[in-house]
This record gives sequence, structure tokens and C-alpha cells, in this order.
Amino acid sequence: MPAKLRRYQIPPGVIEAEDLVADTIQIAIPIHLFAGSLGFAIDSTGEKLVAGHFEVPAELLKHVKAAYLEAYLTTPSATDATVEVQLYNVKDGTKVATLTYAGEGGFKKSDDISGSLSTLAGKEICGRIEVTTASGTSGATQAVKSIVLVLVLGVS
Repeated sequence: MPAKLRRYQIPPGVIEAEDLVADTIQIAIPIHLFAGSLGFAIDSTGEKLVAGHFEVPAELLKHVKAAYLEAYLTTPSATDATVEVQLYNVKDGTKVATLTYAGEGGFKKSDDISGSLSTLAGKEICGRIEVTTASGTSGATQAVKSIVLVLVLGVS
């Protein structure tokens, strides 16, 4: 038999915010910087995709407990290129986080990058793909399926 639900009224001042356990509830929010399918040449170096621009709200960063960059790339047609999937700080022109694909495809996830995000309040960020080492095979390609920033928020 299920437990009987009871209703209690707690008078004001009996429980204070300090009495609550911090981050009792955690919510993971995926922010899709790119979702779809886009092939790109890996036989030359340089920027191949920039997508998902948004400004990081300071209020959001107050509640971030963990953050991860995730990506899925298909298997390349040649395995001698190096491709970086980046979380990119547009305002400062810097890489916040990088996932490196060296002649491979598949799903990858970064370590926790919440510390790096803490300095980005009010700054524009995006997902970016850059070929850093070109394939020696003319016409070689790879495709990106997704770039996702996952934010884990703590709620008390």
C-alpha cells in the first residue's frame, strides 16, 4: 500500500535558505550549437564551420555546477587529417574547450569545463570546426552531426 500523502504547513522563518542542502536538484540542459549534417573538406586547413552563436548570461553562470562540450563527427574518408571541434569565445578570439579528432569519427565529450565558462559572462560564444592538419588525400571529407554544450545547473 502506498504511503499516505500528508500536507504540512510550515510557518515563516522555521526553515531558512541556509538550512537547505545545496544543489539538491541538478538539471542538465543541452544547448545545441549545431544539429544536422554538414560535410566539409579536410584536405585543407582552416575554419570549416561556425554555428550556434549566443551570449552567455551572467545569471546562468551562477548556477552552473558542471559543463561539457560534446560532438559527433562521422568517420573521415581519409585518416591523416586532424580536426578540432571547439567551443569558441568570439569576443576574445580564444578556444574555451577543444575536442580533437585525429583521423577518426564518433562521439566525444570533454572533461568538466565549468571553470572555463565562469569568465564568459556577457561574452558571445559559438561552436566551431577547424582543420588543423590537412589530409594528403585530395577531396577528403568528413561530416559533423552535432555540437552540444551541456550545462548542469544546481538548484536548491
